[in-house]
Amino acid sequence: MSFLGSKKVESFFIIFLLAFSLLLTFDISVTKNALASQSEGDAVKLLEGAKKEGEVLLYSTLSVQEGDQLFKGFHEKYPSIKTKMYRASGESILPRIVGEDQAKKYLCDVVSIPALLTDVLKKKNLLAKYLSPQGKFIPEVFKDPDGYWIGGYYMFNVLAYNTKLVAPKDVPRNYEDLLAPKWKGGKIGMDTGAINWFANVLKIMGEEKGLEYMKKLSGQDIKFRDGRALNSQMVAAGEISMTIPVLNHTTDRIKSQGAPIEWVAFEPVIVDINPPAVSAHAPHPNAARLFIDFMLSREGQEIIASIEKLPTRDDVNAGAAGARGKRFKILPYDPSFTDQYAKYAKLYHEVLMKKQSK
Repeated sequence: MSFLGSKKVESFFIIFLLAFSLLLTFDISVTKNALASQSEGDAVKLLEGAKKEGEVLLYSTLSVQEGDQLFKGFHEKYPSIKTKMYRASGESILPRIVGEDQAKKYLCDVVSIPALLTDVLKKKNLLAKYLSPQGKFIPEVFKDPDGYWIGGYYMFNVLAYNTKLVAPKDVPRNYEDLLAPKWKGGKIGMDTGAINWFANVLKIMGEEKGLEYMKKLSGQDIKFRDGRALNSQMVAAGEISMTIPVLNHTTDRIKSQGAPIEWVAFEPVIVDINPPAVSAHAPHPNAARLFIDFMLSREGQEIIASIEKLPTRDDVNAGAAGARGKRFKILPYDPSFTDQYAKYAKLYHEVLMKKQSK
């Protein structure tokens, strides 16, 4: 073959590659557009289905005021869909959903309780899988690996204290400080259902040392009440000197109203992730998914930030609470606790609440 002939072959080969490249690019572009249209079509279908259903019922640990804020934003976008909320602690919502399932009485559409309890529902096949398209804006650490939920917000478990009853030099800085004789005699308050906190403290200390610590803490004559918010209010009212664990945003809200209350965090800070999830037998499954999409959207997450909770989206400013929390080392959520929830709940009552159980 002559040099000129080889040049012609080479030129032809280059033209062929260019043409193939353009064809491939066009094919990819068409595929992408088709996928986008399909996604758009799914969104339209979801909205149409939600409008036909006409309502959504949320079971949540949010306060009534916080739920109203979220519903207000949802109504602005979807005015034809009614919203209802059943508000209770996660420890109360869990058996309620289990009981409704046993009675074949399905009411709940979306359940939003701490991740540990959400995973208990997952294990009992009481949740439906749903991967919201908004999940691409949320870090993997806030997602269920099996695709059942994505965290809507998270909170710090902290110690709250009354600034009039506890001098700055006496503020506990770690768990051991709670065992000081000055805090004995009903000066410490606790929630009756802080199972996640209990399990995580045992993980931090090691189970054997952790249980020994809990026995000593029980000897401080702790006052137990149902609900962390109630315990925070008791601190603000001066009924108790301090309470652990409570949530940072609740303490901040009470403080903003002029109450003598402040919080400190023990590192690594135990975090509560609260994901919205679709009930396995949701009467309004499309409205449930639409509501979750909204809660995880930028608009929904900005509302979450406005009620002083920490949004899971990277592109939403978490506000003052988030700025304050950045300096803390966080203990990641451990899904393995789910399989041992009954064990930890039993230990919590037998070891820490033993005097109340008699």
